Amino acid sequence: MKRILFIINLALLSAGAFAQDSIFKKVEKKEYSFTIQDSPASLFTMRQFNENYLSLYRLTINELNGIVSPKASLLLQTAVLGLYFLPLTHEEGHRSILTNEKIGSISKPYFDKNLAAYVVGVSDAELITLRNSKLPTYIRLHTSGLESDYAILLREGSLLNWGEEAINVIVLEYFLRKFSYISYYAMGLFKYDTDIKEDTNELNRDIVGHDVYGAIRHLYRPDMEFYRYTKYNDLSSEEKQFVKRLGWRSLLNFLDPLLLGKTGFPICNKFSFNFGIGSGMSPFGDFIDEHFWLKTESMKTHFYFRQFENKNTWFPSLGIDFSNFLLGNNFFTSIALHAWQQPHNLSFTQTEGKIGGGMDLTCKYRFPVNIRNKYTGISVNLGIIAKTQGFMLEEVCMDKHIGFRLGMSIWLN
Repeated sequence: MKRILFIINLALLSAGAFAQDSIFKKVEKKEYSFTIQDSPASLFTMRQFNENYLSLYRLTINELNGIVSPKASLLLQTAVLGLYFLPLTHEEGHRSILTNEKIGSISKPYFDKNLAAYVVGVSDAELITLRNSKLPTYIRLHTSGLESDYAILLREGSLLNWGEEAINVIVLEYFLRKFSYISYYAMGLFKYDTDIKEDTNELNRDIVGHDVYGAIRHLYRPDMEFYRYTKYNDLSSEEKQFVKRLGWRSLLNFLDPLLLGKTGFPICNKFSFNFGIGSGMSPFGDFIDEHFWLKTESMKTHFYFRQFENKNTWFPSLGIDFSNFLLGNNFFTSIALHAWQQPHNLSFTQTEGKIGGGMDLTCKYRFPVNIRNKYTGISVNLGIIAKTQGFMLEEVCMDKHIGFRLGMSIWLN
């Protein structure tokens, strides 16, 4: 659940700051990728929904920018994003965790009279069983909406830093989502609370209430009396300190040159480089990220360092991905490699770590087409992911997992 007044004010400031044609750089070649079936095969995994949403959004805004003025486009985007798209992807993040656990639910991603969006349709008994049998998954149920927001921001960051999308296409999406994401964590610094009461019918209640407060209360006191809507004053003094820890660390997300419209620092004529700092919650605590993007004539690379922390112990992680490098005529591949140390059993209190990792490979074969002299190719995409037990951003399975996916891409010249 979230209030939107503060976010819309920031969005309008962002629109005014970036409604300058001088920063709008035309991108000659674009790819819009879609996952048709992911693994586990169900109604939209988090990764699947995020990828499909972002491609559809980019296609729509590219067309919109061709028929209206830049300022009109920014205003329309602000209204639609703030009122629908941001809560849609956030709530779908929550829903994807329930679906993976074979728990039926209904996403209501539109604001009600309390200016809140929900996932509903889940009984108290189902939530209690999940909490008692799979606590890390239950914690992730709280944080998965914010995880989805963060994953989309990283997708957008890669598109901008690699020069694969024009800044006027996703600047409002990026700004709105970034400020929404930061504000959810940072409002805890001001003891922010809501006045929303639990519905008498448990199936009409939001699954977790306040994402951050609920996650923290269950990290510290998983065996306490069950209720969904955690308020600030329900937290212990130690839990309130954790809220402040998250709030202060969320400000690291402002260390991002993209917020200044800087999509890369040239190293020489053939290289550009950019970076960004981030933070967020995990199923066993939180993390801090350092991201780096490198673009050359033949390769687009993103690598990161991540420091997980549970209650008091740090655990290192790192990863690298290479996007769409050409292996042959019309044959492309992308690969991402991840390695981590995470606490045993994804525990909030465990001090011993366990090594793990994952690999994500996508191969694409592009068939040339010509649609309005604009769309120049359609590719078939096959992907495989293999991982050990552990938390991996945007991957709903936290157990050991091997999965396959089928998709397609539309290529624009």
